[in-house]
Amino acid sequence: MKRWILFGLIGSVFLWGAYQIFFSHEEDITAVQDEPQPRETQDIDSLIEQALLNYEELKSQHDTIEVNHEQVEIEDPEVKNWIIHTHIQSAVIQNEELEGITLVDQAMAYKHNNETIIEWANNEHGIEVTHEEIQDYIQTQLNYIESGKQARPFFVKISEALDLSEAEYLYEWEYDRFAQNLVQEKLFFYYKEKYPQEDDESLEEYEKRIIELMEQDLTEYDEAR
Repeated sequence: MKRWILFGLIGSVFLWGAYQIFFSHEEDITAVQDEPQPRETQDIDSLIEQALLNYEELKSQHDTIEVNHEQVEIEDPEVKNWIIHTHIQSAVIQNEELEGITLVDQAMAYKHNNETIIEWANNEHGIEVTHEEIQDYIQTQLNYIESGKQARPFFVKISEALDLSEAEYLYEWEYDRFAQNLVQEKLFFYYKEKYPQEDDESLEEYEKRIIELMEQDLTEYDEAR
């Protein structure tokens, strides 16, 4: 049975998937049990270079790859996005440098997760986010970066490596993940309203229970699809 794990729901204004932990020593990966600890330091130049090289190698070897009985077009811009993102995320969080078909499988799993969380929030809880809300959310994150609270070197280098402007990187490349983060924030507060904190429950215990409830409900929804 697949077990859902929701990352980064507590403890940070800046929720940016795996990217939020690259150069911060105050990272908070909440409700992740028995998972490898993220790396504390990272050579971003080599990491980004390797992610791009892995994608180019895949593209040179395969036009399509079958994943879960579906043909994935390697040159599809959305697929490229998730492959590069997944290489970086896996290197940082799982301490794994995925490549080849394994990388594509995991990338499509992350893409599926992204779509499922947004669908589940809407279908089961009536929670959705508008394009305008996502745009405002991204601007908040940009303000956070520019305030010096988030490492700008990574942000600059990855946008340059992808031949994107900073605006394109934030408002296009990371758009779907920002949308997911915003949906997860809304879900978290929705669940807190639905399940109040118990008198003998610490804040840490309470928030852990809320996330576990979310993970359980999401797992059941995904299995019933």
